[in-house]
Amino acid sequence: MKTGAETLFALLLLAAPAAARTKVSGYVKSIEQWSAGQLDGRPYSLNTARARLTVDQDAGPFVAHADFDAQEAAGSYFRTLDFRTFGYAPPKPWLTMEKTVSTGTTNGFGVGAYRAWAGVEDERGVLRAGRQRIAWGTAKIWNPVDVLNPYSPTSLERDERGGVDALYARKGLGALGQAELAWAGADRWVDQQVLARGRGNLGGWDASVQGGKIAGSTAAFMAGGDFAGALADGTLHGEWGYFDPGWRAAYWKADLGWDYAFADETGLPGLSNAALVFEYCRAGNGRADPRAYDFGPVQAGKEVGVARDYFGASLSKDLHPLLKLEALALANADDGSTFFHPSLTWNALNGLYLTAALQRFSGEKRTEYGRRPNQFVLTGQYYF
Repeated sequence: MKTGAETLFALLLLAAPAAARTKVSGYVKSIEQWSAGQLDGRPYSLNTARARLTVDQDAGPFVAHADFDAQEAAGSYFRTLDFRTFGYAPPKPWLTMEKTVSTGTTNGFGVGAYRAWAGVEDERGVLRAGRQRIAWGTAKIWNPVDVLNPYSPTSLERDERGGVDALYARKGLGALGQAELAWAGADRWVDQQVLARGRGNLGGWDASVQGGKIAGSTAAFMAGGDFAGALADGTLHGEWGYFDPGWRAAYWKADLGWDYAFADETGLPGLSNAALVFEYCRAGNGRADPRAYDFGPVQAGKEVGVARDYFGASLSKDLHPLLKLEALALANADDGSTFFHPSLTWNALNGLYLTAALQRFSGEKRTEYGRRPNQFVLTGQYYF
């Protein structure tokens, strides 16, 4: 099954009845980066060109979805020590849905599935199998309870959220409640994850609890939950989780945040229609001393940080109906390093978006963010 995943999901999409409603969309995107190697300090450029074709089939109750990517990367990054050490592609999910078509000394071209799932959906619930995004948690910058799809807030493409190869089921419970079950496959039981989640509404506050086996050992498990509700004209949200990996001491993770959207008539200059988010994250498995940092799990895509205490804030504001400003600021409270990611997006034509962004890393060389080089990024994306 693993090596035949591409064929399996292609057949699932084609197997829908002739009367199925089919929707085709997608985008083409070019990302130009200028930075320097983290390990050797060598300046480099890197261009990533991607074409994504999205196909949705709806034959009620049968549904299927697939995002097929063709991507080429080229530039002097392929000559850096970073590339020889870490490679180019992110950690791969369980099923084989990607293929490298060609490589050169300064380029590579591949195809694959960003998403590929099929299932059934009706008023009673949802059942899906395949590569999908299972988004658990209420936080906006960090998600301690989202063990299925860990997401780093320093990611360059913040709208790209990697999926997980899983079997997922959801059933409604009353007007506002639901129960969820997810099994994320792997070659070995030690790496598989089986989690359940229950969600409801208590006095106007959304709340959930979750738990189950996680990757790490045959007995690794977690238990936790999240909440979100109105507070001081904004929304207070939080997550917490207890993790026992089985091979080391258990620990807690938690996140607390507040987000607020300013109205049109606000008296504060420059903040009309702006959206703000503030968060604090505590990771009990992190380290307070930079000399004890372990970057292995981060490189493997299993963790999103190495320290214990983080503060973050984000701003989003439409400067004009066609011009949007976004900014994200992070601080590692243990080593004093910071990360700042402002971006400006212009809707130049119908469906065409041009973005200029900076990723600014500050701190001493041994710190989490200080060890990484800055980068300037230009992006062009056309949706069809």
